[in-house]
Amino acid sequence: MIKCFLSHSSKDKKSYVEIVARELSKNNIVYDELTFEEGNQSLEEILNGLDNSQIFVIFISESSLLSNWVKLEITKANKALENGDIKRIFPIIIDQNITYKDERIPDWMREKYNLKYISRPKVAVRRIRQKLRELSWELHPKNKERNKIFVGRNQLINSFEERIDDFDKSTPICIIASGIPEIGRRSLIKRCFIKSNLIGEYYEFPSINLSYEDSLEDFIHKIYALGLSAEYDLTNFMSKSIDEKLSIAIKIVTDIQNSKEIISIVDNGCIVTSERKINNWFFRLIERVEYVKTLTFAIASNYRLLKHTIHNKESIYSLEVPELERKERNGLLKRYSEFEDLNLSSDDLAFFSDLLSGYPGQVFYAVDLIKDYGVNRAKKESSQIAEFSSNKAQLLLNRYENDSEKLDFLYLLSEFDFINYEFIFDIVEENQQFGKTLDEFIAFAVCETLGANGEYIRVNDTIRDYVRRNRFSLPKQYEEKLRKHLDKFLETYTEEQKDVPDYLYSLKQALIEGKDIDSKYLIPSHFLKTMKELYDRHYRYEDVVKLADQVLANEVALDIKLKQEVRYYLCASLARLRKDKRFLDEVHKIQGFDHNFLLGFYYRLQGRPHEALTRLQKALEAQTKSSKVKREIVQVLLALDDFENALALAHENYENYPTNPFHIQAYFNCMINSHFVGDKENIVNRLLDDLKKINSEKAQEILGVSHSQFVAFEKNNLIEALNLIDNVIGKFPESKYPKLTRFEISFRFKHIKEMQNSINVLEEHIRKKRINNNSDLYKALIRAKCKYLAVTGKRQEAILLVNTELKGYSDSYRDKLLEKLKNLSD
Repeated sequence: MIKCFLSHSSKDKKSYVEIVARELSKNNIVYDELTFEEGNQSLEEILNGLDNSQIFVIFISESSLLSNWVKLEITKANKALENGDIKRIFPIIIDQNITYKDERIPDWMREKYNLKYISRPKVAVRRIRQKLRELSWELHPKNKERNKIFVGRNQLINSFEERIDDFDKSTPICIIASGIPEIGRRSLIKRCFIKSNLIGEYYEFPSINLSYEDSLEDFIHKIYALGLSAEYDLTNFMSKSIDEKLSIAIKIVTDIQNSKEIISIVDNGCIVTSERKINNWFFRLIERVEYVKTLTFAIASNYRLLKHTIHNKESIYSLEVPELERKERNGLLKRYSEFEDLNLSSDDLAFFSDLLSGYPGQVFYAVDLIKDYGVNRAKKESSQIAEFSSNKAQLLLNRYENDSEKLDFLYLLSEFDFINYEFIFDIVEENQQFGKTLDEFIAFAVCETLGANGEYIRVNDTIRDYVRRNRFSLPKQYEEKLRKHLDKFLETYTEEQKDVPDYLYSLKQALIEGKDIDSKYLIPSHFLKTMKELYDRHYRYEDVVKLADQVLANEVALDIKLKQEVRYYLCASLARLRKDKRFLDEVHKIQGFDHNFLLGFYYRLQGRPHEALTRLQKALEAQTKSSKVKREIVQVLLALDDFENALALAHENYENYPTNPFHIQAYFNCMINSHFVGDKENIVNRLLDDLKKINSEKAQEILGVSHSQFVAFEKNNLIEALNLIDNVIGKFPESKYPKLTRFEISFRFKHIKEMQNSINVLEEHIRKKRINNNSDLYKALIRAKCKYLAVTGKRQEAILLVNTELKGYSDSYRDKLLEKLKNLSD
C-alpha cells in the first residue's frame, strides 16, 4: 500500500497536522502518534518510516523551518528521492507568514516545487489524497514537459515586459489576455511572467474557471476553495448586499496577496462580459485591493476587452492574443514533433504545415495523429487536421468511438462545471484504470486541471458544450449513483463543509428536482443554472418562471449581468407560455441585444414574422456573428416560405458549426423546401451523413426525421416515409417533432386517413403531457387541424378554429393562413 510520511514540527501538531492525519487513512500515512510506538520515536524508527513511504509531505511553517529534526527529515527525503527510494515530495506551506521565496527553504525545493500556502487542513487532506492517487496511476510523464513547449509571440512578450518595467506606472493588479479559446492565452501569460522574472520556471498558478452564468458569489466560492485564505462564513449570499459580498471577496483576495500567489482565471464571460466590458463588481474589487501594488490576477478571457473601457486604469493591463503566425506554427510543429520523437522530413513538415490555421491545439492534434497513424496514413487523413478548428470536439471524441466505457466516463465528467477527485470516485469505482483514463484525457486536451495544485478536473469547453448540446445520455448506473450522492449530500450539507464542485452541482440538482433546501446555502447562480437546464433540456417553462420570481424577489442583492440573464430565461419562458402582458412588462427591463432578440423570438411565436424580422435584424446588427440570431431568422423566413434567403443564412451557420445538429437540421429543412439549383441530393446526403457521425440521441432523432422527409419530399415515397417516421416516433416517444413531421408528410400527399392518424397522435401526446392551450405544440396542432378540415372540404370549421384558437396571432398571419385554407378547399 502506498504511504505518505508527514514531516512536521510538534508545535504545528494540534493546530494543523493532527487534523490532517485524522482525516487520512491510518494505513496510508507515517505519522508519529499513529505509526510509531509510544516512547519509541527514535531516529532509526523515523528513518524506517521514511524508507517505507512513497510520498514525503512536509508541512512548512516558522517552527518547522527552525526544527533540526525536520531539517534532517527533509535532507533524508531528498536523498531518498534522488536514489528512487521515494517517488514524490509534496511541500505544503501552513504558515501565512512564510512564502515560497523564503530562503530558509532549501534551494532545490524552492526551484522545483509548486510551493503553496494552504490555510485549511481539510483542503490539505484533499491535496494529499490526490498525490496518493497520482502515484497509484503512474501518471503520464510527458504531460508537464509538453506544456513547457512555447514558440513565438515575441511582440506580445516584449510589450508586456515594457509595461512591467515602466516605472512611471504602478504595477498592474490584473493581466487580461483575450482571444479565441485555446489560442494559447494562458501559455502566453506564463511565458510573459517568466520572461519578466515575476515567477520561476516551475511556478504553477492556482487556477479557477468562471462561466457565463457565474457571478461574484461563484468567484468568492472558487477562490476560497483554493485554500489560500483564512476561514470565512460563505452563507446567506441570497440576502447579502453586493457591498457585503464584495467585502468578503476583498478579505480572501487580500489573504491571497499576502501569500504572494497569482490566481489564474479562465473567464468565459463572467469578468469580461460579451459586451466586451469588465463586470462592475470586478472593477470595484480591483479598486479596493490595488493599493497593495502586486500582481494578483492573470485572466484568460474569451471576449476581447474594449480598450477605452480601461483607459487610465493602470491596475489592469490587456493583451489581445491572435492566431499563431505561419512562422510560429511551423516552429511549434517542428518542436513538438521532435518532442514526440517523430523524424519528419522537410517535405513532411511543409505538407502538414499547409493544413494549419493558427491554433496551437491543432498543431498538437496533427502530431498526435501522425504518431498514431504514421506519416503516410496521416496524410491520407489530412482532412481531419484541416477541419480541426470547426470539428474539434468530434475529432477528439472519435479517438474513443469504440470504447464505450471511456465515452460514458467523459459524458459523466461533462455533467459538471468542474469536479474534484473525491466526487468522481464517489460515482465511479476508484481504480487504476479510471485514473489512467483521466490522465489520457488530460494528455489529449480533452480535460484540464484547475485548483491550487491541479486537484480539480474540468472537461474542455468545446467538448463539454458539444456533449451537452447533443444531449448524450448518461448510463443508468451513473444516473443512479448521482441520485444516491444527492440524497447523501442533502442529509449532510448543513453539517459538513462540502468541496465547491459538489456544493455547486448538488444544490443545482436539488433545485431541479424540487427538493427543500435551506436558502442560506444557495447563491444566485444556482437559480440561473437551474433555470437554463430546465429551459434547454427539460422544457419546464412554468418552473423556470417560478425560480425567476424567487431569485428576483431581492434584486438589489444581484449583480446586474446575472439579473439580466435570469430575466432572459424568464422572458423566453413567458413567450413560450404565451403570457403576453407579463412578457412585455419584463422584456422592457432588459437592454440591448437580448431585448431585441427576445422580442423577435416572441413575435415569431405570435405569428408576427415581419415584426420578428425587424427585431432580429437589430439584434444581428449588435452581434453580427451570433448563430442563435441567425438560426431564429431562418425559422422566421421558413414560416414566410422565403426559402432562398433562409437557405443562405442556414448554410452560413452550418459552415461555421458543422457538428451542431440543430444547424444541420435548419440547413437541411431549407434545402429540402427550396428551389435550389445544383446538386441538391448530394448536399442533402452529406447532411444526413453528418448527422450519422454524431452519436447522440438528439442527433439520431433529427437524422430519423430528416431521412423520412427526404424520402417523402425528394423520393416521393409516402409508404416508406411513414414507416421511417413511425420508427422514429417509437424510438423517441417523448419528442413532439417526429409527430409533427408525420403530419407534414401526410399533408404533402393529401392522404386524409394518415393526416387524421397524425392528428390523433399529436392529441394523445398533448393529453399525456398535460400541455396547455398556449403552447407552441397546441397551436401547431390547431394549424394541422385547419389544414385537415380544409382538405376534407370543411373550410368553415377551419375558419372557426383560426378565429377562436389562434387569437394571439397577428391579423396578417391569420389572413395569410386563411388564404392558404381557401386554396386547399377549392
